[in-house]
Amino acid sequence: MLGVPEKYKIDKNFDIKTFLTGELTKQEKQKFKEDVKGIILTHQIIGEEIPSLINNDYNYQAILYFDIKVNDLKYSNFIGGILQKTVKPPAVLRFIDNKGNYLYCFALKRLSKIDSQEIVIDDIIFTQRSSLFFPDENATLFDQYLAFTKILNTGNKLTFYTEIITKAYLITYKYLWTGALRALDTNIFYNIEKMNEIRTLLKKIINLQNHLSKSITLAEKASLNSEIKSSFLRLNEIIAI
Repeated sequence: MLGVPEKYKIDKNFDIKTFLTGELTKQEKQKFKEDVKGIILTHQIIGEEIPSLINNDYNYQAILYFDIKVNDLKYSNFIGGILQKTVKPPAVLRFIDNKGNYLYCFALKRLSKIDSQEIVIDDIIFTQRSSLFFPDENATLFDQYLAFTKILNTGNKLTFYTEIITKAYLITYKYLWTGALRALDTNIFYNIEKMNEIRTLLKKIINLQNHLSKSITLAEKASLNSEIKSSFLRLNEIIAI
């Protein structure tokens, strides 16, 4: 998956019940069991070729790659939300339906300030669907920019994974910001602060546009449009620096 080297290959099947924690309701557990047909850990990036990061905020000693077989991709958000909370290391989830359609889920995690044995999800994204048999533009871009050898920031496993999720944002929202694809070929990925700011701005623009569609008064529309414009200007500044 995504060009991860053979030495990290695992191909371990997991019992679906492994991921059904006590935090889930009876209905959620039943839905999960009905929707998920199989969970395979395909790869596990461990070792110090890409250095681990362990401190008060992060415990990034491994990056896990899963294939999740599902009845329908429309259940991916529900399933992915559960899996990303249950799997404590950073994880790349690829959901595949029985027609060969797939999408990815990425999530940035940190240690809880209350209980260091628990994780908090700071950011999560589900990509648009593609086909294993008929690659589209998104599939091509993911292979081109998210493949293992294409990740530039190998300073540690946090920067490595942050680059992956940031590139996923840029590809997924390439029609939102005209500079998104151009950003993929810049040096922003060597700077984790810039990557974090780009994702924050893209999410802010999406939220503002949602509010704009529901706004009533001209004053509200003008204010929201001004904020959206400022956010786009900042995005363009980041990739120009």
